[in-house]
This record gives sequence, C-alpha cells and structure tokens, in this order.
Amino acid sequence: MLNLRNKLITGSTNLDILKMKTFLFISFFLLTTLVAAQSAPPPPPPGEMNEPDTWGSRYFHFGLNFTPGIYWVSPNTANNTANGSSLGYGYGANLEFYFTRNYGVVLGMEISTLGAKYTNSTDNPAQGWGKDSIINHDESLQYLQLPIMLKMKTSPFGRIRYFGLIGLDFGFRLKATDNYSGNNELFRSPPMPITIPFSANNVDISDQTNFFRASFIIGLGAEYELAGSTTLQASLVYNNTFTNLNSTDSSEVAVKGIELMVGILF
Repeated sequence: MLNLRNKLITGSTNLDILKMKTFLFISFFLLTTLVAAQSAPPPPPPGEMNEPDTWGSRYFHFGLNFTPGIYWVSPNTANNTANGSSLGYGYGANLEFYFTRNYGVVLGMEISTLGAKYTNSTDNPAQGWGKDSIINHDESLQYLQLPIMLKMKTSPFGRIRYFGLIGLDFGFRLKATDNYSGNNELFRSPPMPITIPFSANNVDISDQTNFFRASFIIGLGAEYELAGSTTLQASLVYNNTFTNLNSTDSSEVAVKGIELMVGILF
C-alpha cells in the first residue's frame, strides 16, 4: 500500500512539473511573438533607401497553411515493429519576422492529426501458465504544434524565391485514440496453446501516450509572388520526432514523417 501511495505521489509530481514546463514554454512563445511584432523593422539596404514600403513588407508576413503528410513509426525497443505508414494533415497560421533581407524567423501554431501503425509483442511467463500477446495498433493522434524555424531565402528569380527551413517543432497532445486487434496465446508446459483473439475501435489512449512531442524539422520550398507582399508558398519538410510516443519506457516508438506545406503569405 505504501509503494502504491509513493507511486501515485511521484506520478502526480511529474504531471505537475510537465504542466508547469508547458505553461512556461507557451508563455515564452507568446511573449517572443508579441515583442517581435512590436519591434521596429531594420533599416532598408542602401540600394533600397527610396523603397521603404517594399522593404517593410518583407520584414513581416502573416500566413495560413495546410499541411498533408505521410507518417511512419520508428521503434526504439525490440518488442515493437513498424506496421506500415499513415496519412495525416494539419492546418494553422504562421508569422515570419525578417532580421535581414533573406533571413528570418518563422513562428507557427497548427492543429495536426497524424497516424501511428505498429505491432507490440509481449511475453508474460507465469507459474504453470504463460501468456504471449501480439497487438496491432492503428493510432490516431492530434497535437497542438508550435514550430520555431529559421527561414533562409534566395534573391528573387523573377517572381520566384527558393528557401530552406530548419528548426524545432513542439507538440502538445490534444487527443489520442486507437483501433487495435491482436491475440492472447495462453500456454503451459507441455505446450497446450489456447489462442484468444480480441479487437476494439476508437479507444481513448490519452493516458498511455506522452503529452509532449518534440521534432527536428528541415525542408526546402519556393515562394511565388502574386502582388505586393502576397505570395503563395510550398515546401517539403522532413519531421524527425525524437521523443517517445508512449508514456512507458518499455514500449518506445517515435513517429516521423514527410510533410507538404502549402499556404499563402500576406
């Protein structure tokens, strides 16, 4: 009973620490955005002293985007194996602040839905009887994503500019469900296996997944100028998650993906 109480206290303390870290990060994100938005733009380059409006329009952009993607699981423990890929999508807004003509910081806020397909195998020997379990997971995960990226653009080629992106993407779980199926195999020595199949759909697994997700992101893209500061943009981004999807260390998997971001900047 004492051990259970200690575990409950420890779990509660860890949850409080995680909530505090989340609050501090979001506060820092919003403060950075507010300060950057109220800052005066840098002076225009010498060759553009007579074009302040044009230079000012390049200093700050607001954009909307839609991001379909394909995702797969990278197992980090021997009891998990990848089981195919899943489609996902995201939508949101971003702010771009430029500190030189071609270099800027991108801050975003998106709602992302992605999938994770993998198979988990466990071996649970017991006195007299043992049990092997094989579970095929097909999970759907929704996150609030807050990317922070460095954007590096080329000089224009007519109406087109090419750019590179590199940065971090921080996610906070909003929802997690699982459609799973599998078999429990009961056995004893000498072998007398009994196979019991099972399945369930749309099961809430929020308490079995980590609240926080972090990724390294890198990508390439292009912008097409429509008129003034309004541009269309598209980029191909590799999203390399380095945190565990699950809340238990005995079942570690990371969800990675390739995303196509399309949007408009104003």
